[in-house]
Amino acid sequence: MKTKSPDLVRSQRAFFSFLVYRAILGTAISLAIAALLLWLDVGGIASLIARAGQSWMWIGLFCFDIWVTVTGMTIAIGIWGLGEWRDPPD
Repeated sequence: MKTKSPDLVRSQRAFFSFLVYRAILGTAISLAIAALLLWLDVGGIASLIARAGQSWMWIGLFCFDIWVTVTGMTIAIGIWGLGEWRDPPD
């Protein structure tokens, strides 16, 4: 059985640590945004959710939607800022 090269292990560790860091950052930002949107009752969304029969489910779906959107944007912005394309050195 072949062992993984140290460069491969290092790059895998860097990749997954990048994703975990961005996911944690996206989660924190999305919780703040969802709480702010519900607290300020932007667009009357909190009022509609409060009148629903299963308001806990709608709050969960709302927070999940915000989480998916913000975490995806956080990861995309992180990938976007990784570097620039260059020709390999001769």
